[in-house]
Amino acid sequence: MDEEDLLRSSLVESFYETLGYCFGKVLLETLGPRVQASVYDLLGRSGIKKEEISNRFDGVVQALTSTLGTSSRVIVHRTVVEMFKEYSQRLDFSYTDSLRDRLALLKEAVVANHVLPRRLREEGTFDSVEKPDWSEGNALKGQAYSSLYPMKKGVKT
Repeated sequence: MDEEDLLRSSLVESFYETLGYCFGKVLLETLGPRVQASVYDLLGRSGIKKEEISNRFDGVVQALTSTLGTSSRVIVHRTVVEMFKEYSQRLDFSYTDSLRDRLALLKEAVVANHVLPRRLREEGTFDSVEKPDWSEGNALKGQAYSSLYPMKKGVKT
């Protein structure tokens, strides 16, 4: 396996992990922790374990639709919207568009453009950022800064 295949594999894996994360986030924020747990139980009874949700999302949609009817579309739509936000992509689709197709297009764009989800970018995994301590006289005397943005380690102004 060459470097490009490894990167692609890593991006696809990250995409699916993010899908599971967004699904759980939407359930929690939209319906609360009790209903979230009930949905996970429902999926479990349908043969889909919590850790399989992202890889078996079509099955998740089917299970939700057969149990919740058309109201399940709200959860799926919000999950797809959350995915687009997580990857900082423009929301150029409506509630009635094919969400499965939108998710597939997002995955293609993520892999082709090597895009990481926001939650991984914000963890500081790439550029380490140093935040000066401005509390009680630690204003780094004698140094002028052009802005109050955090400074990269090792960069002098």
